Amino acid sequence: MSEFIKPEQIIVDDFVLKQIPGTPKFAKEIYDIFTTDSATFKHWFDGDMWKSVDEVERYYYDKSQNNDPRWKYAMYGIFRNNELLGEIGLSGIDTKNQTGEIGYWLKKSARGQGIVDKIMPTIEELGFEKFNLRKINIWCDNDNIASYRNAEKNGYKLEGIQRERKLWSDGSVHSTAMFGKLKSEYKKTL
Repeated sequence: MSEFIKPEQIIVDDFVLKQIPGTPKFAKEIYDIFTTDSATFKHWFDGDMWKSVDEVERYYYDKSQNNDPRWKYAMYGIFRNNELLGEIGLSGIDTKNQTGEIGYWLKKSARGQGIVDKIMPTIEELGFEKFNLRKINIWCDNDNIASYRNAEKNGYKLEGIQRERKLWSDGSVHSTAMFGKLKSEYKKTL
């Protein structure tokens, strides 16, 4: 049986990683982040991810309250000086096969500062040490150059391109790059 792992607060440099509350304030903030920068987020999510503030609030509230029987995951809001910058964590944790996926998003003003690079080793440590994963994957839209470079920069190896993997609501078809890092390739740097 899989479960949601309620994240404990983690400090990385001047960042605080903690659960994003399922409140109207954060729901509005996340909705605004995604709708004002939809051109960039199209690389991460099909353009219709959030249709309303209420939908965002329900998603984060449900995530903080309930276990999802299909997934084991640990996602963290990225905060600096109490400002929400994005989200990062592990999802799709398969305890039988000891695999999981790193996923993240950053708001526009937080990109290009090396934030993911600073936090990635902590998330890898969580996966490889706490959850005893033997492999962590990063999936990204093949056209998402920033995430593609980030995976390579952090030692993930390109394992393949799934051609035309996603059909988005606008009718466009997108290929997905899959990167992986094995526990044997992981070096504890903390």
